Amino acid sequence: MMDYVEQPNSNLICCICHAPFTNPTTAQTCLHTFCRDCITTAVQHSPQCPIDRSSLSLDDLSPANPIVKHLVDELIIECPNRVSGCTQTFQRQLLSTHVKDTCQYVEIPCSEEQCDKLILRKDVGKHQDACVYRSTQCDGCGAIIKYSDLSTHNSDCPSKSATCSFCFEEFPRSQSQEHTATCLDYEIPCTQANNGCSWAGPRRQLSDEHVLSCPYEAIKGFFSINNGQLSLLNTENAALRQQVYTLESVIQTMRRDIQTFRNVLGPWYRSHSQTPIDPLSIDHLFSAPSGPSPSSSRTNQAQPSSSADYGEVAVHNEIDALAPYFPLTHEHTFQESHNYPRSRRSFSGIVDPHLTQRTLPLTPVAPLNLSTSLEGSLSGLRDSIAAVSTSVDSLARRNDIALTNESIRLNEELGSLKYAIHGIRLQLHRLMMDRNAQVTGRGGELPLGLPGNQTIFHPPISMMAPPFPGTPGTKL
Repeated sequence: MMDYVEQPNSNLICCICHAPFTNPTTAQTCLHTFCRDCITTAVQHSPQCPIDRSSLSLDDLSPANPIVKHLVDELIIECPNRVSGCTQTFQRQLLSTHVKDTCQYVEIPCSEEQCDKLILRKDVGKHQDACVYRSTQCDGCGAIIKYSDLSTHNSDCPSKSATCSFCFEEFPRSQSQEHTATCLDYEIPCTQANNGCSWAGPRRQLSDEHVLSCPYEAIKGFFSINNGQLSLLNTENAALRQQVYTLESVIQTMRRDIQTFRNVLGPWYRSHSQTPIDPLSIDHLFSAPSGPSPSSSRTNQAQPSSSADYGEVAVHNEIDALAPYFPLTHEHTFQESHNYPRSRRSFSGIVDPHLTQRTLPLTPVAPLNLSTSLEGSLSGLRDSIAAVSTSVDSLARRNDIALTNESIRLNEELGSLKYAIHGIRLQLHRLMMDRNAQVTGRGGELPLGLPGNQTIFHPPISMMAPPFPGTPGTKL
């Protein structure tokens, strides 16, 4: 809110905020002038002119005449910081320039980067002389430092003088290291302190008194040789330790690879303590004439020693790890296939599908040969798969031929049934004709040799059953 020196003209007062226009805007429909923000808010609330209540929208608003804007901007106002002490007055259009550049009662930040204080523009000079973050120059070495770091710098400034705490001699602080290295009263340890000597005293007594009586000084040659050998041993130990770490990493990698190979190889993996599996014993195992099952026979044969040692009967239901890799033998499968009932034919020559169970030809599949390499076993499996594929194709062709023959046989039986039905139909027709002749009394003359009123019906040639080509039966 601005404070005006004189009362503004009433024609320059907005009827909404009752203050001089700010960014004056005129309505095109009624030519009334308002502040831009005031009339925008009023129209959004109610689309009517606040003075005459005529229809008004935002599109009907436009900037007022420039003369009105100049009259409002030339009004004399007081500084917003008058309460703080600023007594200047100026035109309203110069308010931003006054506050930004010339008003001495505006708070501005300090020019130093680390200082976060806000000070009045009129007190900037005083604050710069008292700011703890201001830059200053050391009177000894001439370095530019922060005022807050001046005390720390004075204690370390090389141009300042220092006093030795042992000989009480004054010297420039920049020469403190040289004085410490040459001061005769400076306390130093014995040169053999690393080897175990615990003496410490002034430097002047080290060479005059202690060196002559120090027991470690007499054997310093041994210490040097021993230190050299220890250094070599430490270097060798470090190299060996690195090699051991590398070898352990390689061993861990090899163990993981071996475990992976063991899982991949499955039954082909055998340790040195295991005996190789003989393929002849495997064939003899599957060709045994009697036994509960091939898997149980393999289990009993693989563990004869365990049952003999403990005097117990081998368990037949143990899980055989090799059982999934060996199919049943041809003889065993052939015996099981012959236990199924054969197909039976009914008295009419039609095969009952519910009583038919066909025995399919079996192709012997060679068991996996665990005595050879994995590549050889895979090659054998490839040949077995090719043989199985050939057997499947042959079985499909046989099934097609069997279905074709069965279809032909069924067609022939259907033909014979049609022939028999046609003959029955002709017999019924003849009986009906005889019955009709007896009822109507229009029977023809009896032929010679026929007693009574019997008549002979001769059906036309077209009604006779056609000759059936062939005898009914199954052509297989």
